[in-house]
Amino acid sequence: MAEGRGELSSDYVVLIPFYSNVGYLRETLQSVVAQTDRRWRAIVVDDSPSDVGVADVVASFGDDRIEARRNERNLGVAGSFNRCFEIAVERRADLAMILHADDVLEPDYIATVRRAHDGSPDAACVATKVTVVGADGRRRRSLADAVKRAMWPRRVGRLEGERGLALLLRGQFFYCPGVSYRLAAVPLPAWNVRWEQVMDLELYGTILLGGGSIALEPRRVFRYRRHAQSMTQVNTATLLRTREETDVCRELAARAQDQGWVRAARAGRRRFSVRAQALVQAVGLAAARRWRESMACLAMSASR
Repeated sequence: MAEGRGELSSDYVVLIPFYSNVGYLRETLQSVVAQTDRRWRAIVVDDSPSDVGVADVVASFGDDRIEARRNERNLGVAGSFNRCFEIAVERRADLAMILHADDVLEPDYIATVRRAHDGSPDAACVATKVTVVGADGRRRRSLADAVKRAMWPRRVGRLEGERGLALLLRGQFFYCPGVSYRLAAVPLPAWNVRWEQVMDLELYGTILLGGGSIALEPRRVFRYRRHAQSMTQVNTATLLRTREETDVCRELAARAQDQGWVRAARAGRRRFSVRAQALVQAVGLAAARRWRESMACLAMSASR
């Protein structure tokens, strides 16, 4: 936990890990500048393999609340996320988010999550609803996003305890980039560098297993962008995402079982949405005559 840091800053810290596409980055920063709550600082953490002009984009805003930091070496996704939180702790941040460099905040995002944190001061996170958009910024609909919307619990204001973990392992119904964090309640380092895709699910499961909670914010104050070059889409296409989701659900199920949380352990073994996704992938791969990958997805869908 990020404890014992003296007086905390009232500025909300927006951490933006960057790897590629400065065009999206400019739009992302514009959405931060447009916040109705002006008490923020934004830090772009450049993890790109070469200098692609991040500092120039940041300088073009002429806003001293925005700065750029470049990693000395490529840290990868989880490593860069950990670096983001390290910087936030150095700045004595109380509240922070990891805003992906291709996503967009609605103007009232910071004001909304700040109120939610105030209403749930012991919660480690606030998870918001999102609007899903495509590469062009227009609203986009997909089966995966429809399932997430349907799985959002209607009469639950926060995830906590065994019930919260069971809901999470049935299917992660919120989006990591739209989550806000109270750093003092988050175990640090937060992101397991073992994973390429599912370090968020492991973190949220760890928070719940440790007695923490995640507040749920029903307002749509975030725009999540789906496009072919995003890490999520690439990892889905290569099956890495499905393999990691299968593994992390099994591991969280085992930890829940050790803790005596039988219902949560059962949800982790069943992993409803992960198995459904694997089955859908298997059908699509079979249609593309990618038989070996299709059989691998079927095996992941069938196994517990």
